[in-house]
Amino acid sequence: METGNNFFPKSWVFFPQFESTPKESIVIAIAKLEGINLLICSKNDGKPLGSVLNLSFEDFEMWYSSYESKFSNCFLFGEECFAAWYPESWVGNKEEWIKPIDPDGTNWKSLVIDGGMELHFRFPEAFPKNLHFKPLMAHNAQRWLKNGNDSIRIHKNGKRMEMAVIKNKSIQLHTIFSVQSSNDAAYNCMLLYDQCSLPTEHISIIWEGEMDELAWEKLRPFIKKIDTSSSHPWSALSVLNNSHYS
Repeated sequence: METGNNFFPKSWVFFPQFESTPKESIVIAIAKLEGINLLICSKNDGKPLGSVLNLSFEDFEMWYSSYESKFSNCFLFGEECFAAWYPESWVGNKEEWIKPIDPDGTNWKSLVIDGGMELHFRFPEAFPKNLHFKPLMAHNAQRWLKNGNDSIRIHKNGKRMEMAVIKNKSIQLHTIFSVQSSNDAAYNCMLLYDQCSLPTEHISIIWEGEMDELAWEKLRPFIKKIDTSSSHPWSALSVLNNSHYS
């Protein structure tokens, strides 16, 4: 009979003094082009029980199909290779509306979020077809709109830097950059302030996910407030917990 740690992936290692049963744990996974980032958190406080695992699609799929039902909850997210926002029911023939801006795409999907916005997107072909991933942009948009405060919201995971301008309880701009350095990250932030004519003394940056002290250092002379309280080596995934919106 399998109990306790036997339900966790073989390569999973708990942080010191942390133990948990599956029913006390939440699975958070992000599908990327090269595989799956997996984090398991406490159901009670959302804190990670160990470090992020990097698994192949095959290894994750085998483990998840066997043990998904054992855990308190499981959230599967996917990094889009294309995504664009439209008002709900705005897009008609996708070949006419989407193909011109995504000429390499053929298999687009769509998802409507609260507020009537519809995300049209596609995932990489390598993603497992029998697992249902939610587009990360849609999930982050929902989280950030719940907060409602005027701000620039950032979610950084690896080279992916997802950014949104929240103003008057709506998303004014939502985009993704591929960053190679701290200079890139800082430049992207200043670019959004400039493009959206945002006052740096009033509009704060709320930075989630991977820490970037060098980028923050470059921004602090210009940005009055940079909230990095949700930035830790593990929080790029843990902040995605549906039960613990910031």
